[in-house]
Amino acid sequence: MKGCGKRYTAILCILALCVAALAGCGGAGGEEERIQITIGMWPDESLAKDVALFMQWKEAFEADYPQYEIVGQGYTYNPDTFLAKATSKTLPVIFQTYFTEPQKLIANGFIRDITDQLTELGWYDKMDETMRETVSADGKVYGVPRDGYGLGLFLNLAMLYDVGVIDKAADGTYILYDESGKPLYPTTFDEIYEVSQLIVEGFDGAYGMVILSADKNGGWQFANMAWNFGCEALQVQNSDGTWSANLNDPGAVAALEWIQKMRQEELISPDTSLSYADWYQKIGSGQAAMAFAGSDAITLPVTNFNFNKDDIAFVPMPTGDGQSHDSLFGGTPFVFAENATDEQVKGALLFLKYMGRSPETDETAKEAMRSGYELAQAKGMPILPDIRPWVNEDFKEMSGAMEAEFVNVNLAYYKDFYDTIAERKKGEEPYYCQDMYALLDNALQAVLSDPYTANAESLLITANNQFQSNFMTKVK
Repeated sequence: MKGCGKRYTAILCILALCVAALAGCGGAGGEEERIQITIGMWPDESLAKDVALFMQWKEAFEADYPQYEIVGQGYTYNPDTFLAKATSKTLPVIFQTYFTEPQKLIANGFIRDITDQLTELGWYDKMDETMRETVSADGKVYGVPRDGYGLGLFLNLAMLYDVGVIDKAADGTYILYDESGKPLYPTTFDEIYEVSQLIVEGFDGAYGMVILSADKNGGWQFANMAWNFGCEALQVQNSDGTWSANLNDPGAVAALEWIQKMRQEELISPDTSLSYADWYQKIGSGQAAMAFAGSDAITLPVTNFNFNKDDIAFVPMPTGDGQSHDSLFGGTPFVFAENATDEQVKGALLFLKYMGRSPETDETAKEAMRSGYELAQAKGMPILPDIRPWVNEDFKEMSGAMEAEFVNVNLAYYKDFYDTIAERKKGEEPYYCQDMYALLDNALQAVLSDPYTANAESLLITANNQFQSNFMTKVK
């Protein structure tokens, strides 16, 4: 029995050595185990053309970097469900979020520092400084901006023409300015009110303007409205360094009272549950003539409702006090799961080049950007200039040339927005933005559902007190 035991032990040792040898050379196939990178922004399988393009990028990347394996994992960031995935460490290596979120994700340790990898690739100083600050804390960078957007006013030009707000030239294009160069389109909230009256009178069942009030989208847009009625900030820092809520600022009250007036006169929908998907549904189906939207979403009425791209104008946010002309500036950053390794982060950053989302300008980067434009072209999308996160001159030259080749809209309808966004852009409030937007949604819903007896100031005082006690007291 003792002899059998020795022979059994010797066999086990030999087997262990064989397994170790196989593992050392990558298994029976002779290949080393590849580093997997889960890509959270992978398109849904229903988007066949998009998936095909991502597969093209994946194959090109893996051919150049065979040590990596790209794994598609469609993931949409949701503040309400994020915690479960973060704590279970099941987040993709790289995923998209909103500009409002990085500071919270950094503070809770859910995303990781990528400063060393950015520096190694030479990308750190090529990033737009404002966007870089959004994804930074304590001198370290935690993400890469995909692109930026500014809020503006989306116009259905055909409806504005039909009610006499704008005119047409002999070639059929719309005239948006008078002979002195003054805009014919609305540039103030009072003018939006006046145009809305014309729309309601001229079209059965249509409203002048879309006002959102649900899923935190209403509060998000309302913040910009409050600024443009004279509220400098909805969150203010005190002399002792603490922070206070300022949701009941007179400018915010004036903005909510304007919405109340629009609702009382039935110039906006009474619906209290409109969110971001609804603005382009209302515009695309001809139920409204105007809406606030991000410049990155102008294509949605076209792609979802076959809206005529030649009937779109996108102009700066209106002013309420005659002096304030801010445009809320946000965007989409790529961030990296806290448990991602250095090798995974570097691989994910390199893959961005194959998506046309890096500051690189070599042939690979150029072809990736071109393929993205060609897909948009094939889908019949309006192609507009982007607000890009990279500022190196060779990148700006390359992207500018691409835009000159592929932009397919009348830029005269967008000129004022793009010419002024750099000076008008204003970042979102610094703390607990999504929670603040939810509380502002409540105030908006109350005014929309009860426009004749609701008190705008009282509603905002209630929201302010809740935001102060539940969130701003946490700010250190």
